[in-house]
Amino acid sequence: MESNATAFLIKIKLRSSLGRPSRSDFVQSELVEIINHRRDDVLMILIRGIKGESYARRIEKGIVDCRDVLSALLQPPVTGYEYSDYYEKNLVKALTYFTNEDVKSLHNPRFLHSILIDYYIPHIYLTYFHILNERSLEWLDKFDDDYQFITLNVKIDKITKTAIGNEFFGAKMSYVDSIRELSQDGTNGFYAACMCSIENLFTDKKDMLMSLQIYNTLAFALLCREQNEKFTDIENEFRIIAYDCPRIQNGMMKQIPREVKILGKTGIEYKGELNAGIEPVLKSNLCALSNPNKLLSDILIEEQGMVTLDSRFKSINICDISDDYKYLGGKMNCAKYIKKMLKCKPKDIYVNRTILKEHKMSDISEVAFMPSYQKVEY
Repeated sequence: MESNATAFLIKIKLRSSLGRPSRSDFVQSELVEIINHRRDDVLMILIRGIKGESYARRIEKGIVDCRDVLSALLQPPVTGYEYSDYYEKNLVKALTYFTNEDVKSLHNPRFLHSILIDYYIPHIYLTYFHILNERSLEWLDKFDDDYQFITLNVKIDKITKTAIGNEFFGAKMSYVDSIRELSQDGTNGFYAACMCSIENLFTDKKDMLMSLQIYNTLAFALLCREQNEKFTDIENEFRIIAYDCPRIQNGMMKQIPREVKILGKTGIEYKGELNAGIEPVLKSNLCALSNPNKLLSDILIEEQGMVTLDSRFKSINICDISDDYKYLGGKMNCAKYIKKMLKCKPKDIYVNRTILKEHKMSDISEVAFMPSYQKVEY
């Protein structure tokens, strides 16, 4: 059987030593190879509520839209769904790790500037579904009556417990009291899923190391929900993380531009384009005679970082992860569907998409091993 993506999980025991380990430091080691195959896996029924029938009906063409993470961080959305305003504080913590900024607020002007011109952060998107279970009717009651609902039977990889698409993957959320309860080691299945979702974008596989480390580290925070009185595992959420992954061209990293509209606390609106690694010049909507153009860094200082960002959406083709998807309609139709599926739930279908292979380190030479994630102190 021919594979089209490969990921590695490395289990290593080191001698006690300082600095970067040499090959002689590896005293017990095992390399586990995960090979991705285009096959079906375990079936899982997912449901999502969406405001607006026209948006919900896009599922009929196999399209689901994911919202950018950054705009939601700057202004957590308040919708007709009770759990929509969860603030991803652990994601902000992970972002400070990558930017080397010792700050507690995303609205710090220097911190926010570094994020807005980043090659990755403005180009990460997500959407969420509810996994059908015995409490699904209780979950449904958390929506306003004007919501529309869609469903899909998603194919889950048996080994990694994820759904893998092109530049996106999905996994079940972990519900814990503290993110520190979860292990950041290399055994998380979504680490391998992320690699499978972007591997075909890189001719030289070494070029995807930075992307893997960033996506996997941020995904660890995004796939964790710290519970409290309001946010509990009744959500039973399956989250899909999508991205516009930077490409390497002639040895240089390239990212697509992002159109942006920034609104400051002063009420001034700025429009322009974010280009990764470049200081953008945005145009104000209030200037009649004076120069309307202003540097992003100056805008953030004047607004003291208190800005919001217009939302951007990335459409994903869920045909990569499902053969069975449909528009359900309003809450009443969704309730009928839930009752029907709970009564006659389809059997789980197992056809392996990935397989495991084990290799002895002593049999491998001229190979450099690098982690596919960074450990963050939460």
